[in-house]
Amino acid sequence: MSKTIGIFGGAFDPVHIGHTKLVLDIQNIFDFEKIFLVPSGNPVFKDSHFIDSEKRIEMLNIAFKDMKDVHIDNRETLKEGISFTIETLREYHSEYENKQHFSLILGNDAFASFKSWKNWGEILNLSSLIVISRPNCDFLEGYLDEFKKNIVSSSSDFLSGHGKINFVETSMLDISSSEIRKTINNSDFNEDTLDGDVYEYIKKNSLYKN
Repeated sequence: MSKTIGIFGGAFDPVHIGHTKLVLDIQNIFDFEKIFLVPSGNPVFKDSHFIDSEKRIEMLNIAFKDMKDVHIDNRETLKEGISFTIETLREYHSEYENKQHFSLILGNDAFASFKSWKNWGEILNLSSLIVISRPNCDFLEGYLDEFKKNIVSSSSDFLSGHGKINFVETSMLDISSSEIRKTINNSDFNEDTLDGDVYEYIKKNSLYKN
């Protein structure tokens, strides 16, 4: 079975144990050569970040320091203007051999808006999608009809070429970065939602203060 390169983008503001657990889970399912975590620069559909890219990258490096074949890629944070997934995928293709398989990793909440992404059809030409089930997220009726020919259930079919979509059930934890930002400076904050060293970094640098 051929190996794939995973691309997992997000704000990671902050990175939490739901992110690390997710990566561990999918590493056990798919044959990854490596996984790139790509913190977003200026995203299209979200408000501006609360913490600058340098600190978000430092927290990612802390959280994933012991995880094999996981790399932090800062390319989107270095761009001026809006970050588009299609542009990042084109860059990866220019850096690897034509036969390299790429897997874009996203939650089903993100996939629910996939057809609003810039050049979403080309994204499917340049990668396959690993869609992670998230709690309390359903698709609009009929949304998946257009993707019936793309959806596969086996890893071997998924890795046979680009344009495949595999829905993956993981033990994904229902943790929200936005909720962490709201509560992290409260006395009842649940420290178990963060890697211990990430939590210490946040406290040391007085991040997410209201």
